[in-house]
Amino acid sequence: MGTRWLDSLATVCRAAGLVVHEVDGWPRRARGSGGYDPGRPTHVMVHHTASNPGSDPDGDVAYITSGADSSPISNLYLSRSGEVWVIAGGATNTNGSGSAPWPGGCPDDQMNTHAIGIEAANNGVGEPWPMAQQAAYVALCGALCAAYDIPADLVRAHFEWTSRKIDPAGPSTWAQGSASWDMPLYRDDVADQLEPLPEPPPIEEDDEMAFIVINKDTGQPALVYGDGRLTGLAGEDLAAYEARFGAAIPTDNVVFLDMAGKG
Repeated sequence: MGTRWLDSLATVCRAAGLVVHEVDGWPRRARGSGGYDPGRPTHVMVHHTASNPGSDPDGDVAYITSGADSSPISNLYLSRSGEVWVIAGGATNTNGSGSAPWPGGCPDDQMNTHAIGIEAANNGVGEPWPMAQQAAYVALCGALCAAYDIPADLVRAHFEWTSRKIDPAGPSTWAQGSASWDMPLYRDDVADQLEPLPEPPPIEEDDEMAFIVINKDTGQPALVYGDGRLTGLAGEDLAAYEARFGAAIPTDNVVFLDMAGKG
């Protein structure tokens, strides 16, 4: 019986900025093998549910938790809205038989005891993935990799484990039509989550009253200094600046451009 339980799983998901729901009993829910062995989990496995929107989230969560013959069938569930349900803190029956030919892979037919499994709501036959869900999927995988010391290269799709499966698939940043996702591209996006945030420049004397605005029409953030100067920020820098100057203030386009003109 595995003795490692992912007791921090809900905390890790929340730290990624995601809305998290905890299913009763999740910390000790697992397949028959119990928790993970020491040194595991070594992978994050991504899936889609192949279910319709009407079962999102209640029906899907119930099925994953206890409704399936082989439940629990994942550790986490990701809804179309980008919210996360924490279902199991131990190993789950997510992946079935298969093999991992990539470097760092696990023994044949043993991925269930080596991976954190995520089931994301999508019908798998051409349903477009909402942008909020796509962003949450990347953020979630990045957070799991960082928390449990899993390289981004070991975020793997169900179809990479077994040719019986196609998931995740469907219209998204990583696929067109009903095609399976371009997983090297997806892993690149996850790896970007693991890059350290840039350090904002030191606060000068006239910057003590600085604050951040974000254009509601374009999404462009900018830092407004105490003396009225304004400088644009790259989107990937926003989190580091918000940690220092506070949350960005949504601003109408007209006001944003007026401030930019004064800067």
